[in-house]
Amino acid sequence: MRRDVLSLVQSLLSDRYTVEREIAEGGASRIFLARDRAGTAVALKVLRPELAVSLTAERFLREISLLSQIDHPRIARLLDFGERDWLVYYVMSYVAGPTLREFLDRERRATISDTIRGTCEVLDALDYAHGLGVVHRDVKPENIKLSPGGAVLLDFGIAKAVAASAMGGARVTRSGFTVGTSAYMSPEQVAGLKDIDHRSDLYSLGCVVYECLTGSPPYEHPDDRLVLGMHQRGTIPDVHKRRRDTPPPLAKLVTKSLAKQPGQRWQSAVEMRTALAACANAPSSG
Repeated sequence: MRRDVLSLVQSLLSDRYTVEREIAEGGASRIFLARDRAGTAVALKVLRPELAVSLTAERFLREISLLSQIDHPRIARLLDFGERDWLVYYVMSYVAGPTLREFLDRERRATISDTIRGTCEVLDALDYAHGLGVVHRDVKPENIKLSPGGAVLLDFGIAKAVAASAMGGARVTRSGFTVGTSAYMSPEQVAGLKDIDHRSDLYSLGCVVYECLTGSPPYEHPDDRLVLGMHQRGTIPDVHKRRRDTPPPLAKLVTKSLAKQPGQRWQSAVEMRTALAACANAPSSG
C-alpha cells in the first residue's frame, strides 16, 4: 500500500497540483513536493490514514482554516487545505533548505553564534503568532527549516487542529499522532492540560536550544514514558556541564526556559529574545 500512496495522491489531486515525489515524513503526515497550477513549488502534506480515520474531517478543516491568518516571513504559509475521498490534506509554502533535525543529525551540534541567531529568528515567529493567540504546540528540530534567508517555523498550529478534531477530543497516541513530541513537550502538555498557552512553546524551544548546544535534548531514554516523566519531575540539566564554552548567561537562559512551572519561565517570546540577543556579546566560558 505504501508504494501506491504517491500515485493515489497524484490521481486525487491532479486537478489542483502536480505531485512530483515524496520528500519527508512527519509525525502526522507524509509530505510531497508538488506544484500548483502556476508552477510554484509547494509542500503538500497528507494526513496519515490511521490518523485521518480518527478525525472529524469537517472539524479539522474548520480548525486549520484559522491558521490562514498567519502571514510572517519566519513562518511557512498555509496555502490550501481540503478533503478528497480518504485523503485529508493541507498545503504549505515550500521552504528550501534542510530542517534543523537534518542539520543536527549531520553536525551533531551547532555553534553558539548560529544557535543564538537561529533561535532569535524562531522567537520572532513565535512572537507574531502568539500575538494572534496561536500556540504552535510542537516546536522541535523537524519543524524548523534552515533556509538561505534564516530559520523558518513549519506546521504552525497543525497539532492543535489535529487534537481538536480527534474523536471525542482524546489524544491520538504514538500509534497515530501525539500532540507534541516527547523530547520537547512541556510539563503541562505531558499532563494533558487543556489550557496550554504560549509559554509551552518557549519550553519546547528551550529543549531545542539545549540540543543545538549539546547534541542531545535535555531528557533522553528509550522509553518515551520515562522521558515524559522527566519533563514533569526531572532535574533541569545544566547546559554548561555538557558544553563548557557556553556563556553563563546563555546557560541560565536555557535553564529558565526549562522551568517546570510556566510562571517561572520567560513570559513572552520578546522577553526571551531580548535576553538571548544579549548573550551574543557574552564571553564564552573556559
